[in-house]
Amino acid sequence: MKDKTNKWLPWLSSVLIGIIISYALITITDSYSMSKYPDVFLPSTVPSTQVNGISVIESINEFSGDKTTSAFYKGARAGITISLILIFVVIPFLFVKGTIQSEKRENPAALWYTGSALMLIILIMPMIAGASKIYWFQNVDKSSQMSRTHDVMRMELTDVSFIIAEEILEFDDISALAEFNAEDIIEIQNSEFHYLLVTNPDDSSATITIYSDEVNNFTATTVIRPYSDQIFSYQRTY
Repeated sequence: MKDKTNKWLPWLSSVLIGIIISYALITITDSYSMSKYPDVFLPSTVPSTQVNGISVIESINEFSGDKTTSAFYKGARAGITISLILIFVVIPFLFVKGTIQSEKRENPAALWYTGSALMLIILIMPMIAGASKIYWFQNVDKSSQMSRTHDVMRMELTDVSFIIAEEILEFDDISALAEFNAEDIIEIQNSEFHYLLVTNPDDSSATITIYSDEVNNFTATTVIRPYSDQIFSYQRTY
């Protein structure tokens, strides 16, 4: 049991060192981002994020007509170059050198702990960044689809509200409004959404609500008063 513990102890220590280093880098990056300088100048375990950052800032500058970006790009290129040198040269060298030094010792050398911790960081951090981006894109896509559905529901409700207003104005006797229901409208019959129509012959008004089983916590309601100065009164609920 002791041999197994001694076998995994260096790696556990390496993971702990990696966590400490990652936390320090995140803290430095966050504090640097709060300053007036963008964090693309800092070395990163995922250089592609620095490239994306440069692309975004370049687009903003081009849109605003700012041409003074030479100093920025020099610093940004330096940050990306340092990142690549660390990932592909310095950190592998530290790990290999520490492994060679540790072969003649009972316990791993300090250089091995540093190299292995940094190796774990450059291997794990891109995975975490990739998973975070996938999760973020999924949420954005879901939110976009939900917003599009909301827009479709609102537009359809507006069209149906105009139809109901026209129907009410065509009644010879306003008491017929009590027998008017949503199923009488062809657009509602062909709709993928559900409607609830409540009529009130006393004030010649109708309230139409649209909702969907696939969209939770969202309804849109229009109060229709064809004989009033304000024909429509729109309400929505999330």
